Amino acid sequence: MLDRFLAGAPSPTRFWLTRAGPVDNPEGVLYSHPGLPLAPAGLAAIRAAGERLAAEDVRHVYASDGRAEAEAARLLAEALGVAYTLETALRERSWGAWEGLPFAEVRRRWPDEVERWTRDEAGFAPPGGESLDQVERRARPVLERLRAQHPGEAVVVVGNCAVNRVALRMALPFLPLAEGLRLEQDFAAWTELRFYGGDGVLAALNV
Repeated sequence: MLDRFLAGAPSPTRFWLTRAGPVDNPEGVLYSHPGLPLAPAGLAAIRAAGERLAAEDVRHVYASDGRAEAEAARLLAEALGVAYTLETALRERSWGAWEGLPFAEVRRRWPDEVERWTRDEAGFAPPGGESLDQVERRARPVLERLRAQHPGEAVVVVGNCAVNRVALRMALPFLPLAEGLRLEQDFAAWTELRFYGGDGVLAALNV
């Protein structure tokens, strides 16, 4: 990284990361794809998020094809006056047999698996579901392709808890996936990553 700046770094490729929400989830269930719709508060929050990014010369919006993400992508693209693309590889992790269940019920029915999860957050996969390591293997190639497609430009990535951890690791390679929850990423908040070639900088977090 130092070599790049000493040589005169070019204009960075910027990823503006956000999460689609709040969603209609009064029971606090685990959900992945197709997920849950944006709540009225989520629609308002995403519209406001688009207004905050209006001066950033965003060129494109990317998101998964989940319900909330696709709706957020459409709203943000409208607000920013750009096109949007849905990428299936950017979906939230699959919860398998846990999908649609409140976590209290998951803990009651699968106590041994939950214990394993706490000991191996990145490598553990729920029954029939995905681990964070598996999400990284499918999502990172897409994120790297987007970085290469937009040299010196800014794009929006409407991610989720899992995919945004992967994007953060692209900029902060020393950050383990299992420690991603230490970096707060709220619904409809912005995290900015700047990439100088393959080297990344965390420029803003959860603003």
